[in-house]
Amino acid sequence: MKRLFYFLTLLSILSINAGFTAQAQTRGNITGQIVDNNKKIVEFASIMLLKAKDSTLAKGALTDVNGQFEIESVADGNYLLSVSQVGYKKYFTPAFTIGEGNRVIKFPNIVLNEDAKQLGEVQVVAKKPFIEQQIDRTVVNVENSIVSAGSSAIEVLEKAPGVTVDKDGNISLKGKQSVMVMLDGKPTYMSASDLANMLRNMQSSQLDKIEIMTNPPAKYDAAGNAGIINIRLKKNQNMGLNGSLNAGIGYGLDRWFPKENAGINLNYRQGKVNIFGNVSANGRDGFQTQNISRKFFENGVQTSGFDQVGNNLQKSNSVSYKAGADFFIDKKNTIGVLFNGMTGHWGQIGDNNTQINAAAVLDTTSITKSDFASDWSNYSTNLNFKHTYDSTGKEFSADLDYAHYNNSTDQKYRTNKFDRENILRQVRNENGTTLSGINIYSGKFDFTMPLKNKAKFEAGAKTSFVKSDNDMAFVFLKGENNETIVPDPLRTRVFVYNENINAAYVNYSKEFKKLSVQIGFRVENTNGQGTLGGKDLLKRNYTNVFPSIFFRQKLSENNQLGYSYSRRIDRPSYEDLNPFLFFLDPYTFQRGNEFLLPQYTDAIEVSHTYKNAFTTTLNFSRTNDVMTDILEQDNARKTTNQTKVNIGHVDNIGIAFSAPVPIAKWWTSNSYLNVYYNHYVGDIPNVVFGSDGSTTTTYKPLDASTVSYTFNSSHQFTLPNGYSMELSGWYQAPFIEGQLAGRSMGAISWGVQKKLMNNKATLKLNVNDVFWLNQFRGSFVFNDIDVKVSNRWESRVARLTFTYRFGNNKVAAARQRATGLEDEKQSKRFR
Repeated sequence: MKRLFYFLTLLSILSINAGFTAQAQTRGNITGQIVDNNKKIVEFASIMLLKAKDSTLAKGALTDVNGQFEIESVADGNYLLSVSQVGYKKYFTPAFTIGEGNRVIKFPNIVLNEDAKQLGEVQVVAKKPFIEQQIDRTVVNVENSIVSAGSSAIEVLEKAPGVTVDKDGNISLKGKQSVMVMLDGKPTYMSASDLANMLRNMQSSQLDKIEIMTNPPAKYDAAGNAGIINIRLKKNQNMGLNGSLNAGIGYGLDRWFPKENAGINLNYRQGKVNIFGNVSANGRDGFQTQNISRKFFENGVQTSGFDQVGNNLQKSNSVSYKAGADFFIDKKNTIGVLFNGMTGHWGQIGDNNTQINAAAVLDTTSITKSDFASDWSNYSTNLNFKHTYDSTGKEFSADLDYAHYNNSTDQKYRTNKFDRENILRQVRNENGTTLSGINIYSGKFDFTMPLKNKAKFEAGAKTSFVKSDNDMAFVFLKGENNETIVPDPLRTRVFVYNENINAAYVNYSKEFKKLSVQIGFRVENTNGQGTLGGKDLLKRNYTNVFPSIFFRQKLSENNQLGYSYSRRIDRPSYEDLNPFLFFLDPYTFQRGNEFLLPQYTDAIEVSHTYKNAFTTTLNFSRTNDVMTDILEQDNARKTTNQTKVNIGHVDNIGIAFSAPVPIAKWWTSNSYLNVYYNHYVGDIPNVVFGSDGSTTTTYKPLDASTVSYTFNSSHQFTLPNGYSMELSGWYQAPFIEGQLAGRSMGAISWGVQKKLMNNKATLKLNVNDVFWLNQFRGSFVFNDIDVKVSNRWESRVARLTFTYRFGNNKVAAARQRATGLEDEKQSKRFR
């Protein structure tokens, strides 16, 4: 059936292509080459075909790297060409006629004269705002932020509108979890913890922009009920050799732990080849403190309680790299290769002190010292091809990808238990090793074909294969000198999960006079197989259809309305399906749930845009079989574990405002407010542990709701003598996520910069979280569970960053158009 579907899709595309080719033969074709008065080729000049009668635009094109252009399928009539490029005077050709017997026009070399008003290098003085609101997405221009200099990628995300990051690095968007995070249009296959670790070790200097899409079209994978966050890494497109160097140092203002970063970015473009690459290194020391208070009940009466205080010292270092090349075979065909990756080490030394109270009297003190050492790496390779049929935007692109993620963690726990007289009663020593590897293979193609009357057809298909291999082994150390090794069967196991996803989509869009319409359908077939210790544990096979509908209505010159609907899916992560036990101490651990099912979301949005800047959005979504974290508690053994389960549904209703306001010539601001209501309804499993180790499960209804909001605001100030300043802040009001009730969070950051060395260098000083407001506080209070958690980390950091740009920095419009390969690469969304 799948082969038949692919065959019919390909046959349809070829038939349509043949029809258009036949039509083109009865129309005109215009070619030529652009050079300057020094006989130098002029690349990427803008060519406009104008009607001779009234100079209205008929078609457009750009010259390629050889200065050549072609305009195809031109209707009969009288025309002239307009040729323009930065640094040259605009040129108009004499009028000419396309008609029977004269449908092939080949211009001799068109010569552009340099504009005498242009002095030396072209200096771009326009500056994009830190936060930019576009029609279908919100864009955070990272390079233009002073306060983001020297920060990690996850710290930059905290400043993005509508985005919140919790204490563990989990990302939410507009009050909804399950965000799909992508790098350069590719999904990240890591677990939530590994993704957070990578973003903490990624420098802001590596980032170009962050694109936030709350309701992506059918062209993107259907995963991510909250939407997609696409992190675009830097890729210079200037001509000749150019690049930049950056180096920075920072210190936490509470315990003075250092943070260092340095990197180099290079780009060489000449003729038909563009080669680019960058390398950056990052080192960070820090700390984290955690307090947990737990109460245990029996028949509704508190019998005992825990008070835990944990102090962790953390050290990490990483090196990331990226290298690639684009080869412009001719004006219609481009092939590219890309290789990027990151390798690093993360270590943590923990000291966890637990006091157990019985009947309000101290009964036992447990001290656990832990030592984690984790080495991790990831890399991916990509081969891509694009064929442009003509200047109308008809094109075909294909991608082949391979990615690998690897993590190896050694863990040591040393626990001593003391009684109320402070006499040592028990020693528990254990070592563990966790190995995790993920391999991904993917292939995809996309086809775009403009139709008559401002319509467009898109189609594509994709297949991906993922293998997640996890091996955990734990042992107890016995004897006076830990000479006896006893395996722990509960934490020694091998879990392998294989997943294959096949997808295809079609998308149709059309522009009317005051209305734009886009309708898409995506089909995804999922096949998953998990094994534990070589035995089949779970098997998943399901197929879903995901429609998406978008309307944009122009009410007047300054007012637009947008309407959208989409259906999306969130599959359980490999980490959540993995039935391993991950311990914090002997009383606190996390376990996976191999029976976890996907959740499905239907989302509706209505937006109003005023003057293409001020945006108001109303949204509603319902997520069924919602995946949420719960706590399970064994009152007899005094243990608590966290796991993820499916419950009924969650409704999210919200209204958001985006307001970019130029307050003065020297002061611009951008503020974003999102007010939302979350309502969780479902049945929470209540597990009762027997003294013999048996369990009994009953279900208790959950009906939890709250109104919350997030607020982001950034202000840029242009000061005399090359100075500029930025002040930004964000705030998350109290919120709920299933059983968890979180308290408010926020941060205020400040920075100043100075341009040096003829504007080729920049020196930035910034302080993030000036008042150290960014901390997590929350509670789980449900059934007999009463747990309160607070967590603080070193978010108040002062940084000094120096950046130097060198080489040829003339502006070149290379592969930056909406029809270019970079925008096509955003569609590489697979999971």
